[in-house]
Amino acid sequence: MLITDFPKRLQEEFERTARRLYGGESVSRALIEAIELWLAQHRLNLMDAEREANDRAYEQLRAELERQHWGKWVVIADGVLQGIGDSLEQVNEFAPTARDRIVMQVGATRPSEVELGWQMTFA
Repeated sequence: MLITDFPKRLQEEFERTARRLYGGESVSRALIEAIELWLAQHRLNLMDAEREANDRAYEQLRAELERQHWGKWVVIADGVLQGIGDSLEQVNEFAPTARDRIVMQVGATRPSEVELGWQMTFA
């Protein structure tokens, strides 16, 4: 259970707006929605930080990976090398709960164009 004090002006405006939008269980519903939005935003911020850490780790490891593990599959998560394997299946289980991870075959080049598998036409 959360118990907190809000500034009076903020609480009054929040309750008034929630009642206008939702009616009955307005304050609870609006508060849950606000918390979900806040969490979603901060998940994105955490993911950005993890992505940056993983990119930095890859750049630091790149030469060693290319020299010693060419053609192998690697996983980088939480800013560190999590594991190396001979196939994607072997490394798929490394850091499964990480918000961001790099899963790649060392030495493989990315195609300059990616096929998404669907096409949209505008008239």
